[in-house]
Amino acid sequence: ILEIFLNFEKGTFFDHEAREDAHTSATEARQRERERGSMIDDAMLRTVATYVLYATAGFLFLPAGRDIVSHKTCILPGEKDMRKAMNATSVKVRTFFWGVWGMNHCMMSALKIYALHSGDLTLLKILSVQTVVCLAYLVLCGKSCLAAKADVSGFRNVFVLEAAAITFLAWCPVAA
Repeated sequence: ILEIFLNFEKGTFFDHEAREDAHTSATEARQRERERGSMIDDAMLRTVATYVLYATAGFLFLPAGRDIVSHKTCILPGEKDMRKAMNATSVKVRTFFWGVWGMNHCMMSALKIYALHSGDLTLLKILSVQTVVCLAYLVLCGKSCLAAKADVSGFRNVFVLEAAAITFLAWCPVAA
Protein backbone atom coordinates (compact mmCIF):
# COMPACT_ATOMS: atom_id res chain seq x y z
CA ILE A 1 0.00 0.00 0.00
CA LEU A 2 2.81 2.38 0.89
CA GLU A 3 4.50 1.58 -2.40
CA ILE A 4 1.29 2.39 -4.32
CA PHE A 5 0.85 5.64 -2.42
CA LEU A 6 4.45 6.69 -3.03
CA ASN A 7 4.17 5.86 -6.72
CA PHE A 8 0.94 7.85 -6.93
CA GLU A 9 2.62 10.82 -5.21
CA LYS A 10 5.58 10.63 -7.61
CA GLY A 11 3.26 10.50 -10.57
CA THR A 12 4.48 7.05 -11.51
CA PHE A 13 1.34 5.20 -10.45
CA PHE A 14 0.32 4.63 -14.03
CA ASP A 15 3.91 4.13 -15.23
CA HIS A 16 4.13 0.30 -15.42
CA GLU A 17 7.94 0.24 -15.84
CA ALA A 18 8.54 2.51 -12.81
CA ARG A 19 6.16 0.43 -10.70
CA GLU A 20 7.95 -2.76 -11.74
CA ASP A 21 11.36 -1.26 -10.89
CA ALA A 22 10.09 -0.14 -7.47
CA HIS A 23 8.59 -3.57 -6.82
CA THR A 24 11.80 -5.35 -7.92
CA SER A 25 14.01 -3.20 -5.69
CA ALA A 26 11.64 -3.71 -2.73
CA THR A 27 11.64 -7.46 -3.33
CA GLU A 28 15.43 -7.53 -3.59
CA ALA A 29 15.73 -5.52 -0.37
CA ARG A 30 13.47 -7.98 1.48
CA GLN A 31 15.47 -10.92 0.06
CA ARG A 32 18.78 -9.36 1.18
CA GLU A 33 17.32 -8.80 4.64
CA ARG A 34 16.13 -12.42 4.85
CA GLU A 35 19.53 -13.71 3.69
CA ARG A 36 21.38 -11.51 6.16
CA GLY A 37 19.09 -12.63 8.96
CA SER A 38 19.40 -16.31 8.09
CA MET A 39 23.19 -16.03 7.81
CA ILE A 40 23.30 -14.61 11.33
CA ASP A 41 21.04 -17.42 12.59
CA ASP A 42 23.05 -20.04 10.69
CA ALA A 43 26.35 -18.70 12.03
CA MET A 44 25.02 -18.69 15.57
CA LEU A 45 23.69 -22.24 15.25
CA ARG A 46 26.99 -23.43 13.80
CA THR A 47 28.91 -21.82 16.66
CA VAL A 48 26.66 -23.42 19.28
CA ALA A 49 26.76 -26.80 17.53
CA THR A 50 30.55 -26.60 17.29
CA TYR A 51 30.92 -25.92 21.03
CA VAL A 52 28.40 -28.65 21.89
CA LEU A 53 30.25 -31.20 19.76
CA TYR A 54 33.64 -30.28 21.22
CA ALA A 55 32.19 -30.42 24.76
CA THR A 56 30.37 -33.74 24.38
CA ALA A 57 33.20 -35.48 22.55
CA GLY A 58 35.68 -34.09 25.08
CA PHE A 59 33.51 -35.13 28.02
CA LEU A 60 33.38 -38.75 26.86
CA PHE A 61 37.15 -38.96 27.30
CA LEU A 62 36.57 -38.93 31.08
CA PRO A 63 34.58 -42.16 31.48
CA ALA A 64 36.12 -43.80 28.41
CA GLY A 65 39.67 -42.99 29.49
CA ARG A 66 38.89 -44.25 32.97
CA ASP A 67 37.62 -47.52 31.43
CA ILE A 68 41.05 -48.00 29.86
CA VAL A 69 43.19 -47.31 32.93
CA SER A 70 40.94 -48.23 35.89
CA HIS A 71 37.60 -49.77 35.00
CA LYS A 72 36.75 -50.38 38.67
CA THR A 73 36.84 -46.66 39.54
CA CYS A 74 33.45 -44.90 39.58
CA ILE A 75 33.63 -41.23 38.64
CA LEU A 76 30.10 -40.41 37.48
CA PRO A 77 26.83 -40.39 39.46
CA GLY A 78 25.07 -43.76 39.50
CA GLU A 79 28.04 -45.69 38.17
CA LYS A 80 28.34 -48.04 41.12
CA ASP A 81 25.06 -49.78 40.24
CA MET A 82 25.75 -49.53 36.50
CA ARG A 83 29.12 -51.26 36.95
CA LYS A 84 27.50 -54.24 38.66
CA ALA A 85 25.04 -54.62 35.80
CA MET A 86 27.61 -54.19 33.03
CA ASN A 87 30.51 -56.32 34.26
CA ALA A 88 31.49 -59.35 32.23
CA THR A 89 30.91 -62.60 34.10
CA SER A 90 34.52 -63.70 33.59
CA VAL A 91 36.91 -61.80 35.81
CA LYS A 92 39.73 -62.78 33.42
CA VAL A 93 38.28 -60.71 30.55
CA ARG A 94 36.92 -57.70 32.47
CA THR A 95 40.01 -55.56 32.02
CA PHE A 96 40.08 -56.36 28.32
CA PHE A 97 36.32 -55.73 27.94
CA TRP A 98 36.44 -52.33 29.64
CA GLY A 99 39.68 -51.35 27.92
CA VAL A 100 38.29 -52.06 24.45
CA TRP A 101 35.04 -50.30 25.36
CA GLY A 102 36.93 -47.22 26.55
CA MET A 103 39.38 -47.24 23.64
CA ASN A 104 36.48 -47.32 21.18
CA HIS A 105 34.77 -44.34 22.80
CA CYS A 106 38.04 -42.39 23.01
CA MET A 107 38.75 -43.04 19.32
CA MET A 108 35.24 -42.02 18.25
CA SER A 109 35.53 -38.81 20.28
CA ALA A 110 38.96 -38.07 18.84
CA LEU A 111 37.66 -38.62 15.31
CA LYS A 112 34.71 -36.28 15.94
CA ILE A 113 37.03 -33.56 17.22
CA TYR A 114 39.42 -34.09 14.28
CA ALA A 115 36.63 -34.05 11.68
CA LEU A 116 35.16 -30.87 13.14
CA HIS A 117 38.51 -29.12 13.49
CA SER A 118 39.67 -30.07 9.99
CA GLY A 119 36.30 -29.44 8.34
CA ASP A 120 36.13 -33.00 6.98
CA LEU A 121 32.43 -33.18 6.06
CA THR A 122 32.62 -36.76 4.80
CA LEU A 123 33.99 -37.97 8.12
CA LEU A 124 31.49 -35.81 10.02
CA LYS A 125 28.65 -37.41 8.05
CA ILE A 126 29.91 -40.93 8.81
CA LEU A 127 30.35 -40.07 12.48
CA SER A 128 26.91 -38.44 12.63
CA VAL A 129 25.37 -41.73 11.50
CA GLN A 130 27.39 -43.60 14.15
CA THR A 131 26.28 -41.11 16.82
CA VAL A 132 22.60 -41.35 15.87
CA VAL A 133 22.78 -45.17 15.85
CA CYS A 134 24.45 -45.13 19.27
CA LEU A 135 21.75 -42.76 20.54
CA ALA A 136 19.03 -45.04 19.16
CA TYR A 137 20.66 -47.97 20.93
CA LEU A 138 20.73 -46.03 24.23
CA VAL A 139 17.06 -45.07 23.85
CA LEU A 140 15.83 -48.52 22.77
CA CYS A 141 17.75 -50.36 25.50
CA GLY A 142 17.15 -47.80 28.25
CA LYS A 143 14.34 -49.71 29.99
CA SER A 144 16.22 -53.01 30.06
CA CYS A 145 19.27 -51.21 31.47
CA LEU A 146 17.13 -49.59 34.18
CA ALA A 147 15.70 -53.00 35.05
CA ALA A 148 19.28 -54.12 35.76
CA LYS A 149 19.91 -50.91 37.77
CA ALA A 150 22.12 -49.52 35.00
CA ASP A 151 20.91 -45.96 34.46
CA VAL A 152 22.25 -44.85 31.08
CA SER A 153 20.16 -41.66 30.96
CA GLY A 154 23.24 -39.46 31.49
CA PHE A 155 24.97 -40.96 28.48
CA ARG A 156 21.73 -40.81 26.51
CA ASN A 157 21.44 -37.09 27.26
CA VAL A 158 25.04 -36.46 26.18
CA PHE A 159 24.37 -38.35 22.95
CA VAL A 160 21.15 -36.37 22.32
CA LEU A 161 23.20 -33.15 22.38
CA GLU A 162 26.04 -34.65 20.39
CA ALA A 163 23.75 -36.19 17.76
CA ALA A 164 21.92 -32.89 17.26
CA ALA A 165 25.19 -30.95 16.95
CA ILE A 166 27.07 -33.33 14.66
CA THR A 167 24.04 -33.99 12.45
CA PHE A 168 23.46 -30.26 11.97
CA LEU A 169 27.13 -29.59 11.23
CA ALA A 170 27.50 -32.55 8.86
CA TRP A 171 24.28 -32.35 6.88
CA CYS A 172 23.25 -28.66 6.79
CA PRO A 173 25.25 -26.85 4.14
CA VAL A 174 26.99 -23.61 5.00
CA ALA A 175 25.17 -20.59 3.59
CA ALA A 176 27.20 -18.83 0.92
